[in-house]
Amino acid sequence: MQEEYKKTILDKLADKLVYGLGKFISLFKKGWIEKNRSKLEEWRLMLYALNRSPPALIGLFLVLIFIFLGIFGPYLAPWKYNFFPTLYTANYDQVYLVPPGSRATLEFYNNTVVYYPLGSDHYGRDLLSLILQGARTSFVISIIVIALGVPLGIILGLIAGYYGGKIDELIMRITDMFLAFPALILAIAFSAVLPDRIQGFISAHPALQDFILALFALDQREAGNIGRLLAVIVAMIIVWWPGYARITRGSTLTEREKLYVEAARAIGLPSRTIMLRHILPNIIGPILVYITLDFGGVVLMEAGLSFLGLGATPPIADWGRIVYDGAQYFPRCWWLVFYPGLVVLLTALGWNLLGDGLRDILDPKTRRSIEFKVKKKEGEEGA
Repeated sequence: MQEEYKKTILDKLADKLVYGLGKFISLFKKGWIEKNRSKLEEWRLMLYALNRSPPALIGLFLVLIFIFLGIFGPYLAPWKYNFFPTLYTANYDQVYLVPPGSRATLEFYNNTVVYYPLGSDHYGRDLLSLILQGARTSFVISIIVIALGVPLGIILGLIAGYYGGKIDELIMRITDMFLAFPALILAIAFSAVLPDRIQGFISAHPALQDFILALFALDQREAGNIGRLLAVIVAMIIVWWPGYARITRGSTLTEREKLYVEAARAIGLPSRTIMLRHILPNIIGPILVYITLDFGGVVLMEAGLSFLGLGATPPIADWGRIVYDGAQYFPRCWWLVFYPGLVVLLTALGWNLLGDGLRDILDPKTRRSIEFKVKKKEGEEGA
């Protein structure tokens, strides 16, 4: 009997997403859908499998929240991150550390009474606003580190695995040198020595400085503080590529001996084309899983460096820095540690759950077993 999928609402959304993507690509490449129907079907089945994995869906939900807050967080914040109010209680006593759910009166704002759902920090700033602004900082840093560090590792791994010999030996020994040091220690070292040099370079290029400020949704007055923030990014890129070089090199060593690579060589295709258009698409599955898991790792390491005082400096909002400043008042002002720490935890958990789900979906054996569980015979539906 013919088998079909019992579609859920998420499956129907997956159908619209996949075929909508196909139509969008066809706007630039005529006839793309007709030539790639098997690829579209594969994408559709992968989304079906994702829909049957509750942990992966939870991870996807948390990741989408992180991305949304990373893009729109600064604009959703009730107050600017660099707004330092003078607060007063109902008895007109001056306060700064306001507990969650409290109300306080703002001086110089016609005695406006403001509600603090998550409390305030030791400067009187709204903690909710700081967390929303900090989402942009973590989001931009994770995107830049992955976008620059991962391709570097992949390219070096492809070259080392494909050519072998002395080239492989040279690249792998350099990789070993970086892997010999703990990543956090190496990042701390680079973060400590780079800020002044980066700040001088940025100050000499006003257009680049304005772009970075807009990217992080910062005011012009923070122009002198972005050197430390960028130093963390550069340091993390430097320590992030070796793992990808290793995993790509190992997969390339296996793929280069297969018949399709030999056939590509036989017809005279250049090595660059073979590596990028033939080998890389066949080894990208494990790399994508690694990337997804690493997004959570980037958020954790960036927060850790900021907690150690090597990242963003106040008033720039950063989750790790908020925890560091709040630790001085813990446990009396527990909310300064609990809420930003919870956000970091949920963000890292979301990326890890999504990565575990993708690992099962991109593995043909486990994906087929998931697909088998959601199939039913037409006869059973009629019954």
